[in-house]
Amino acid sequence: MKRALTLVSMMVLALLVPQLVLAQWAEGQGGQLVIRGGWLFDSVSDERRPNTGIVIQDGKIVEVDADLQQQVLSIANVIDLAGTDTILPGMIDLHAHYNLDLVDNGRVEEVVYNGIVFLANGVTSTWSAGEYYPERVIAQRDRIDAGESIGPRLFASGPYFGAFRCEYNIGTAADECIGWPNDISEEEIRQEVDAWAEQGVVSIKIKQATPGEMKIIIEQAHKRGMTTAAHLANYDWEYDVELRDAILMGLDRVEHQLTLGSGGVGSAEMPHMIELMLAHEVYYDANLQMYGGINERRAHAPDMLWTDEAKYFTPYAQELLEKRGEPEPESDAEEFAQRVLELKSLFDAGGAHLLIVGTDEPVYTNLLPGFAYHRELLAMTNAGIPPAAVLKAATINGARALGIDDRLGSIEAGKLADLYVVRGNPLDDIKVARDIRFVFRDGIAYDPAVLLQSAEGKIGPAGPNDHADWELEIRPLRED
Repeated sequence: MKRALTLVSMMVLALLVPQLVLAQWAEGQGGQLVIRGGWLFDSVSDERRPNTGIVIQDGKIVEVDADLQQQVLSIANVIDLAGTDTILPGMIDLHAHYNLDLVDNGRVEEVVYNGIVFLANGVTSTWSAGEYYPERVIAQRDRIDAGESIGPRLFASGPYFGAFRCEYNIGTAADECIGWPNDISEEEIRQEVDAWAEQGVVSIKIKQATPGEMKIIIEQAHKRGMTTAAHLANYDWEYDVELRDAILMGLDRVEHQLTLGSGGVGSAEMPHMIELMLAHEVYYDANLQMYGGINERRAHAPDMLWTDEAKYFTPYAQELLEKRGEPEPESDAEEFAQRVLELKSLFDAGGAHLLIVGTDEPVYTNLLPGFAYHRELLAMTNAGIPPAAVLKAATINGARALGIDDRLGSIEAGKLADLYVVRGNPLDDIKVARDIRFVFRDGIAYDPAVLLQSAEGKIGPAGPNDHADWELEIRPLRED
């Protein structure tokens, strides 16, 4: 007969296992979990199809489109989906900042509850795109991997490679930064790459590096099996490294924009940049919801702001953020229109497989990156990218860009059982992707409502005497 955990048994489990209170279903006594019914979007096809059954064992998918027999069901936990439900691969954020600036003293990482918010939104893997306190990310990664904490898979980036290690104390690669000195040597750069590779960093974030530094970083990262991503523009609105040069150096992913212009002469090189990206298979992370976010939220408020995100901050942090108010838009209408054009032009030129999804939401307001992920999906569809292509960008493309597509990114036999279930058809309306019933990580199902409830009131300092962990201390590269 079917094995399923009742509500009472789940409550008992929650009392007995405090660290795993959010787990809803696990595998049966035979080590199997079966998900049947509803619809399946596997990120291999562009269509969804009826889900006859997905069989999961030991945290991996062992069969898709299963012809289920009674002997299978008799030894498995079975989850029956509603006829309108759709199951999808877990999503991947390729620009997932965990750092927050809450006390006007720089950005610092909060990984635990930010991670829970990501997971509750169907984002089962993140790459953190530059860290100021990498040890916090790595420690939480290790706790999650050991089953001692709950959250998405944390693919660490380590610190920024470039002068942005000094955050907004610098504006260009030429500015002096104690964390990345202007006279940094080739040996020091290679040692830095090696040191973070030894700590399990899978991909490096480059920002405000010189062309010479970038070339060494990319070369050494590739030597260590790591990929690279870069923010190429500086805060004088110039390139520290030209996009063409970065591509030819072997950069794997480019962020934000393909030109520095707002159309016209300033963006005349866009067709050539697209040709280069296609020729060299460079992935693109446009971050529309960040760079056009404020204006987009004003223009599409009901679609962009559908829940109270402020409640996940401590009451004190909520007060600080409310006093700060809304920042100025990152870009004006013309500049944002150019970013939209660049994304759509790359897609139209045959670059659908190079599009990835990243939120780029370091927290300065009461909005959180876990929810911002769905704002990005919506912004991409508003830019003219079909929902199926957006969902592939969020899943299999992200996995390929990070070099983890042998394990994640699609629903196929042999891959890890990171999945999520939504109510309805996200191919008709991408907003359906945020109406989540269950999230699975390693074959364990979580109720997103319970996950979110566990994070309420937890992010940020408790009061004015609790600022120490929320203030950035820039660390020198060289010890005296």
